[in-house]
Amino acid sequence: MTSLLLYIFFISVCILFAKKFKILPNYSGQLHQKFVQQETTPLIGGFFILILFYPVLITNYKIFYLALIGIFLVGFMSDAKVLNSPKIRIILQLILTLSLVYILKLEVTPTRIAILDSFLKYQLISFGFTTFCILILVNGCNFIDGMNGLLLGYFILVLFTLNHTDLLSNLNFNKNFLFYIGASLSILLLFNFLNLFYLGDGGSYLIGFLIGCLLIFIYNNSNLISPFFIILLLWYPCFENLFSIVRKNKFKNSPIEADNKHLHQLLFYFLRKNIKLGSVYVNNLSSIIINSFNLIIFFVASSDIKNTKFQIFLIISSILIYLVSYYLLFGFKFVRKK
Repeated sequence: MTSLLLYIFFISVCILFAKKFKILPNYSGQLHQKFVQQETTPLIGGFFILILFYPVLITNYKIFYLALIGIFLVGFMSDAKVLNSPKIRIILQLILTLSLVYILKLEVTPTRIAILDSFLKYQLISFGFTTFCILILVNGCNFIDGMNGLLLGYFILVLFTLNHTDLLSNLNFNKNFLFYIGASLSILLLFNFLNLFYLGDGGSYLIGFLIGCLLIFIYNNSNLISPFFIILLLWYPCFENLFSIVRKNKFKNSPIEADNKHLHQLLFYFLRKNIKLGSVYVNNLSSIIINSFNLIIFFVASSDIKNTKFQIFLIISSILIYLVSYYLLFGFKFVRKK
């Protein structure tokens, strides 16, 4: 309890300090930030997460933690408007991710797809595939980090599901630390819902990289579970990224530039037009709706984590529900106006 109180005090002091001296203010005037209501909310959430996982990772996963610092700094420089080029950020992400994958020999095998596994038996291809998967997740996390609590809440659900299925035990985290992590992340979620800080690029890159690699560690230590259960736990940010690339190419827009046509932004617009609530409340409600859906999917999936066909069915069902929802919400905002 004392540790949690100290953590709350630490967060509060950092937020007050960042606001007073205008450290990493969120608003830059970009199109996708039309949903932001306060221009001085600091983008320091990643710093809190980095500190939170320090005690256990620096002891048992030192190289991994150093990679986390690196990926966080790439996002931090983006938030600080020092590194404005999306292409350079992706190149730096690629170098960091590929280096970690090579050093730790991270491989997502077997995939239970015969053709793919026949290629992944070659280590160079396997490392490239793992790197690609992590980069899709990291940048997908950045895409969905547009509503209070959406990204942070999503990964709290992922960790809750891993704990519920007893898969976190594969990481050798003791139960006291797991309780501390869960309670601390819930506190961060509350602060985020209250619009006191945002994750920013640094936080979204960090949490995507962190959870993605932890899931690979878990799968490598427990090949009895279906790899598609791991994919399902990450389906939303990954599909958001892949779908955004296809969507932007169709409209001849750069796939690496931010826009305001993501699912959570369309849902925000729909709710704001139909519910008489302030923008901050609609913002939070949008996150709750999306994460409630994912909670249901994770709960159902956790009932049979070894069954590949069952997990594939849930992934396809989630994608279909996403596409139908996107079509309806997109039509409400853009087609209805014509």
